[in-house]
Amino acid sequence: MARLRCIFLPKIFSRIKRRNTRTISKRNWQDLPPELLFLISQKLTDLCYFIRFRAVCKTWRSSVPLSDHPPQIPWLVEYDESLMLGTCFKEELRFHCLASPENKTGSVPIKESHRGKKYLRPGHGYLLVIDGHELYLFNPLTSNTIFVPPLPFCCRFLWPVFSCSDLMNWHLILNQFGNWYCGIYQQDKMQWKYVESDFVCTCFWNGMLFTASISGCTRAFDATSGKKLYEIPPPKNENPSATLSCTYLVESCGLILRVSLYHVGFTGTPIFRIYRLNFERGKGKSCWVEVKNIGDQILFLDSWNGFSVTAPAGFKANCIYFILVSRWNTLDLDWYNTLWRYDIATGKAARVSCPFERFMWFIPKLC
Repeated sequence: MARLRCIFLPKIFSRIKRRNTRTISKRNWQDLPPELLFLISQKLTDLCYFIRFRAVCKTWRSSVPLSDHPPQIPWLVEYDESLMLGTCFKEELRFHCLASPENKTGSVPIKESHRGKKYLRPGHGYLLVIDGHELYLFNPLTSNTIFVPPLPFCCRFLWPVFSCSDLMNWHLILNQFGNWYCGIYQQDKMQWKYVESDFVCTCFWNGMLFTASISGCTRAFDATSGKKLYEIPPPKNENPSATLSCTYLVESCGLILRVSLYHVGFTGTPIFRIYRLNFERGKGKSCWVEVKNIGDQILFLDSWNGFSVTAPAGFKANCIYFILVSRWNTLDLDWYNTLWRYDIATGKAARVSCPFERFMWFIPKLC
C-alpha cells in the first residue's frame, strides 16, 4: 500500500498543479469589477503606486479617474533658499514620501517658464507664485495654473493659508507697514475681503475665518462679508509649568482644534495640548474643551499652520507630525528644521529622519 502511494501520489499532485496553472493562465485581470478596482485603488497611499495601478490597462484606468485618487499623506518638499517673500525652486521639485514603504525621495521637473519664481507655502496641491505684479496658483504635478486678482497694496510679508479640502476658499496673511490683515479670497467671486487682525494663526471652516490673536483670544469672521461674528477666550490654565512656543488652529473632520506646542524643562522637550471648540449649539458662549484623542486623524504642522488627514493603512493615527523650525530660546543647530512625530496617547515625541535641510509640507494633487 505504501508503495502504491509513492507511485501514484506524485502523479496526482502533478495533475492538480497543471490544472491550477491552466486556470490561472486563463484568468483575465481586465474582467475585475470596477467596484473592486476602485476599492483596491483607495488602499494605495503612495501616489506613485496609484499612477502605476491606472497604467495597467484601459479598464483599470477608466475604472479609477484621476480625481478619485485616495487621500495622500503629505510629501516633504525641499526648498533651496529662505527669502522674505517666499522660497525658490530651480529645475525640479524634490520630495520625500513618508507613505512609501521604501521611504523614498523623488523629484518632479519644473517647466522652464515657472523656474526662478517666488513660491510661497503650498496647500491643496498648489503653490502660490509671485511673478512681478502677477499672483497665481500653480500645481507642479500638472502645471495647472489659476490666476487670482492682484493685491490692492504692496505688502512686506505674505503667507497663504489654504483649506486642505477646498481650493475655492483660501486666505493670505498680509503685513502693510506693521499692520496685519487677513485677505480672504473666494475663487467663484474673484475678489478679496480684508480683515484687520493681530493674528497668530488662522483657520477657514464652513464659511467662517477663525484667527487667534497674540492675546490668545480667537475671533470668528464671516468669510463673505468680513464681519466679526464673535470672540472666544483662550483656554484656562493651558500649561502654566511649560513655555508656550506656538499655537495652531486646525480644521479636522468638521471640528475646530486649538493645538498648543510647549517646551518643558531645560531640554525643551516638546509637548502638545489640544482643545476642541465647543459651539454650545448656539446656547451660551463658545469655549475650548480639552481633548486627549483625535480618533483616526493625523495632524501635520509647520512653523505657521496646520491641517488634518485621515490616517491610511500602515500609519498610526492620533498623532502629530510637526516641523520644528528652531528650538525655543536656543541656537542649537541640531534642532533647526527637524521633523518630529508626537504620540498624543503617550505624550511622547520622537524625531523622524528627513534627507533635506529645509523642507515644508505639500499635499500632492493630480487634478
